[in-house]
Amino acid sequence: MEATDETTKSTANCGTADKSTEPELPQNTQETNFSTASESEVTKKTSEVWLHFVQSKPTDVKARCIHCSGLISCKTKHGVTTSAMGKHMRICKMMPREVPDGEKDGKKMKQSTLFHQNQVDGRAGSNVSSFLAFSQPASRKALVEMIIMDELPFRFVEHKGFIRFMTIAQPLFVMPCRKTVTRDALEIYEDERSKLKKFFRNYKGSVSLTTDCWTSIQNMSYMCLTAHYIDDDWRLHKRVINFCIVENHAGETIGKMVEKCLVYWGITKVFTVTVDNASSNDLALRYLKRKLTSWGTTVLNGDFLHMRCGAHVLGLIVRDGLQSVNDAVVRIRAAVRYVRSSPSRLKRFKECLEHQKVESKAGLCLDVETRWNSTFLMLQSAVALKKGFDMLELEDEKYVAELTKICKAVPSESDWNYAAALSPILQYFYDATVNISGSKYVTGNTYMKEIFGVGWMIIKMMTMEDEHKKAMAERMKLKFYKYWGNFDNTNMLIYIAAVLDPRFKMRWVKWMIQGTYPKSEASCLIAKITDSLDRLVTYYTSLGFEDKENPESHHSKNKEKRHSLMDAMFDDAEESEEAEVVKSELQYYLDDIREDRKNPNFDILHWWKTTGSKYKVLAMMARDILAIPVSTVASESAFSAGSRVLDRFRSSLTPKIVEALICTQDWYRDNDEDLRVEEMVAELEYIESEMETLNSQP
Repeated sequence: MEATDETTKSTANCGTADKSTEPELPQNTQETNFSTASESEVTKKTSEVWLHFVQSKPTDVKARCIHCSGLISCKTKHGVTTSAMGKHMRICKMMPREVPDGEKDGKKMKQSTLFHQNQVDGRAGSNVSSFLAFSQPASRKALVEMIIMDELPFRFVEHKGFIRFMTIAQPLFVMPCRKTVTRDALEIYEDERSKLKKFFRNYKGSVSLTTDCWTSIQNMSYMCLTAHYIDDDWRLHKRVINFCIVENHAGETIGKMVEKCLVYWGITKVFTVTVDNASSNDLALRYLKRKLTSWGTTVLNGDFLHMRCGAHVLGLIVRDGLQSVNDAVVRIRAAVRYVRSSPSRLKRFKECLEHQKVESKAGLCLDVETRWNSTFLMLQSAVALKKGFDMLELEDEKYVAELTKICKAVPSESDWNYAAALSPILQYFYDATVNISGSKYVTGNTYMKEIFGVGWMIIKMMTMEDEHKKAMAERMKLKFYKYWGNFDNTNMLIYIAAVLDPRFKMRWVKWMIQGTYPKSEASCLIAKITDSLDRLVTYYTSLGFEDKENPESHHSKNKEKRHSLMDAMFDDAEESEEAEVVKSELQYYLDDIREDRKNPNFDILHWWKTTGSKYKVLAMMARDILAIPVSTVASESAFSAGSRVLDRFRSSLTPKIVEALICTQDWYRDNDEDLRVEEMVAELEYIESEMETLNSQP
């Protein structure tokens, strides 16, 4: 029952929802009530029970308990009575109870109402149970966190249904207005940002970045900057640190904005920056390399700074390959779009499937032409339902006429055969893309395996008898060698990350290279990897020595030049001997027994935390290198959230609030698993089919 007092004054300047749904809290001031004998006769509610009950209207014969929402009689034929309410107070399970033996300041203490709640790091949502007294500030913070995490509009607190739910669930909670929720969201963002900023200023390792740009529904350009790092406990973290406005997508503009963000956060040790293959990003990385080198904190003068997005390169390879069978793809795409263009056409297609006794519950996927993975899903789903299209061609004249107008013909038998033959090949590329696109697990150590697996797949396709597959392989080979055949433009860290995987090491890397490239090219690449590995070991060795020294003592020695020439020569010789010891550490690691590659539960971060702790310098290298993301999916996923936050109903949000919502949501969701859009689509289609089955039953 919705309780209200029409004489209650409205809250000023809060923009609250319909007041008929707001709970009326008990007041200590005296109120008036009208008896049934004479409604104009005014009596005062002097009994203490009225602190725990409220009437919707003065003429009601029942009052509602504010603790359990029960309706209790409050009037008889002879007038107002409180006996029934007093009896209810003694048995109400939600009623605050007095503590008999506790007194404070001469008054009896009352026990607070207890609620069972789960908490983690001060926020609701973990598996640790505790009993806490009701707290308005804590409840309001949890409400704001829910709005941020679930991407709800600020006006959600004014929705009648939610207000009614909270009235029943917790009558003591005072619902804030949307302006208050907005202020609270900004305060939470500022608080969490301060904590993260303090962490980065004290973090001793290197940070790897991903960045990308996006244009919102407001026609404003946003840049997302994401930081990736492994903490001292060997846990991988991903943090969206900026979601800000940029004037344009020019390379220098992006570079200056990234520099500005790094200065604010106090991040100076940047290992790599992962970007897609846009030409503007090449300019941005050149600008950043100059700036970071001038700071003196880059690894080997930024030689490994530029990391190209592996998922984007795979997409370019597949799109080039699909050009050889483009006509078949176009016709199948047109057939799928015809079926999905209206409910009546989809219904007729399902009738064709039933007539052909096709029991597959998989739905037809509409693809985006610029995203090959969606094209693969579209072809895969269409091939599984081919019999339905064959019958639709016989039963629906509009289907034939419309496809003839769009692409000159309906899909032929050869088109379907091409799609079916390409499905296993595209499945391999699709799986490789998914594997290197994760943001919650290490991807750098398996990147080389996925790349060379693609290369071997292309070589295998070139030996096939099918001319279309051969033509497809030729196109793919050209693109493959453009990005991974030019060793001067290839980041050697993709190979070194595999060396630092105790399941692979150098022997496995050499075997993969020798099986992919001609002998001369393979020898050149192996020499380049070995040289880069030695340079990195030397660099991290020097970092280890610097950490052991007293910085102030080191500074004073350089400033006062107290070392004689002989002392300096001895120090150089000593450091050289220690460096040789570290190189033997690398050799010891490479010669040690490799871990089982077939172990599906192998955790590389746990291995380096425990077993790998005996390799001190290599462990420092591994912590930085294994944190490198090999795709920009982490930043692109923020744009998906941005498109939901900045939809056509909330396009008036300011850039500051948008950044606060996107960043805070990412920080709160840091421990969540990666989201798979394909799984969500499949689940929705399954639910849709189940609902249709239920509705069709008599």
